[in-house]
Amino acid sequence: MWVNGCGSTVALNGFCTGIWLLKRGNMTYTILDELAYLFYGDFFYKNKEYFQDLKVKIRHSHISMSVDQYLASTFMYSVIVGITSGIFGLWLGLKIFGSPVSRLSLFVDPARADIAGEYVYPLALLVGLILFLVSFFAVFLVAYIYPYFQANNRQASIDKSMLPAITYMYALTKGGMSIYDVFRSLSRYSYIFGATAEEISYVVRDMDYLGKDFISSLKIAKERTPSEIFKDFVDGLIIVSSSGTITEYIKNKSEQYQGLAEMANRNLLQRLDVLAEIYVTALVAGPLFVMVTLVVLQFFRPASAQILYMLIYIILPLATLLYLVLLDTVGELSIDPKKGDIRSFTINLSDIPEINSGFTEEVEQKRKKMYMLYRELHRLKDMVLNPYRTIRNEPRYTFFFGVPLGLYYLTQLPRNLRNSLFSSFHHLNISFDHVTDSAIKLVTAVDDYFVIFIVVALIPFIIFYEIKAWRMRKIDEKMPDFLKSLSSMNESGIMLANSLKIIAESKMGILSKELKKLKEDLSWGTSTSKALMNLENSIRTPSSSRILHILVKANESTSDLKNVLSITARQVRNDEDMKKERSSAMVVYVITIYVAFFVFLFIVYILATNFFPQTASFSTSSQGMGGIGGYFNVEEYSMLMFHSALVQAFTSGIVAGKMGQGSAYLGLKYSVSMVIITYVAFTMFV
Repeated sequence: MWVNGCGSTVALNGFCTGIWLLKRGNMTYTILDELAYLFYGDFFYKNKEYFQDLKVKIRHSHISMSVDQYLASTFMYSVIVGITSGIFGLWLGLKIFGSPVSRLSLFVDPARADIAGEYVYPLALLVGLILFLVSFFAVFLVAYIYPYFQANNRQASIDKSMLPAITYMYALTKGGMSIYDVFRSLSRYSYIFGATAEEISYVVRDMDYLGKDFISSLKIAKERTPSEIFKDFVDGLIIVSSSGTITEYIKNKSEQYQGLAEMANRNLLQRLDVLAEIYVTALVAGPLFVMVTLVVLQFFRPASAQILYMLIYIILPLATLLYLVLLDTVGELSIDPKKGDIRSFTINLSDIPEINSGFTEEVEQKRKKMYMLYRELHRLKDMVLNPYRTIRNEPRYTFFFGVPLGLYYLTQLPRNLRNSLFSSFHHLNISFDHVTDSAIKLVTAVDDYFVIFIVVALIPFIIFYEIKAWRMRKIDEKMPDFLKSLSSMNESGIMLANSLKIIAESKMGILSKELKKLKEDLSWGTSTSKALMNLENSIRTPSSSRILHILVKANESTSDLKNVLSITARQVRNDEDMKKERSSAMVVYVITIYVAFFVFLFIVYILATNFFPQTASFSTSSQGMGGIGGYFNVEEYSMLMFHSALVQAFTSGIVAGKMGQGSAYLGLKYSVSMVIITYVAFTMFV
């Protein structure tokens, strides 16, 4: 069908654009970029004054290319994709307009089909030209706005991570550490303190490797960052850096940014209200209206089913994907920034003296490889001996047995269906006719098995991901009480180590087991800092990592932890209050999406069970009396309604999770539940 051709074009354009943008994000410079600058660089260099805003966004995005180089590469990739799409469009036009007249009813009026057949090559060239222009401008536009999108994402990430980073700075400056050493320390923990620590690391880089002084590095950072909050902090830091009031300045900024965080949370909830209405209107009610309209149009233009194929299998999933991208642009929906894989972290060894082992470089390399091999074997051994803990920490490992279970179920297909399915793949051919009745019957018989395969493959992942999310949520809920107890004991003059031992004996819920391990470490003579880091490695939630690192650095810097604990406890309590406020508000969005889905399911169910059989009877009688009306295939349209409900169920669940809990993965439980409801409704009652 021609829909497959259009889908291939969309996939090709998306793949090429995605690969290029991924390369830009990874700051990779290729030979093709050099050729692009050779051909088009001079033009964009002479006209770069027209792209000053783009230049700023490229710098904000940390893309290591000049604006003229970026535009030259963008133009080159757009031309390549455009030419590829144009050639495909030429072939597509020849297939369409070189087909029999009966196959052109979707594109031209049947009365004019003969005329279209006389101009096959000009029309094919026109199709190729249109696809070239559409692909060229689409790729160029996407690449052009990518730095804006990336800069907005960085701004949201920096704004979100400013408050914990400021608290960390306060803990160190309170102990008498210089602001430069504070920056150096913070720059090493970007995996904990997020984008703010990354911005700080560029300040440290400019001083260490480019020979800039502290003030000059701050001014450069001010121009480089997309965050107005970070600029405000740097402006004030430049002013107070020569005085002795840096600690007081950072403390005041911590209180100020706490108020800004609460305001940003309220603004985000207001934006989500609008986005929820947009989703229901554009991606639930809109497709439903189009589907009903196309069913009615089947009486006047029989090829309208092919538009339904495009709507259900291409447009609706892509539109949902774009909506998820839109949700990412409005701000972080999750309170905590992404925490990376600890195995990918690198350790800064600049403060560790180099020791000559006495081995040659070749021997050193062999020993290093053996050590890395030992680490991997140790990790695999730990995975085998502690499967529950491994899967709890990394739920994606469930696919190692979830997918095989689903595949085993697929092998239970009846032999005749397996043979028909393999035969269909073997004789796969692109056609512009309607789907044949035999193909519809085959898909209808097989799709049940694939639905169950998806459910079986996802359920283990959903269970363990929900367990992980529940555990992290409960740990974070206990952290304010933990800090409050520490602060109270510190005010009473009790040392931090003794305070931790006392708290370990109290009831701290899910933290009790981990705190008892910490007490044992302290009892065996482990230093307080080491014991806290062991606790962090055991808990491994983003919020607890930030808190425990602040405690470690504060304990190493000063014995007076009163102010640090007070500010940290207040910040964590406010964060938890914002989480609860957001969770309460987001329940409404989940309910809204569920209601919208059930309305969608009810209407397509009514169409499949009542409207389609009556329509088929009317179509047959109308044709017998010589009236208008085309052939209406009840099985085909029922299949399309079933698949549309499945697609809507899966995508709606993902959106509900993203809006309701800040994670698309947490939306999979909604997706699977709605898919099961759809499957039961259509298999038992249709």
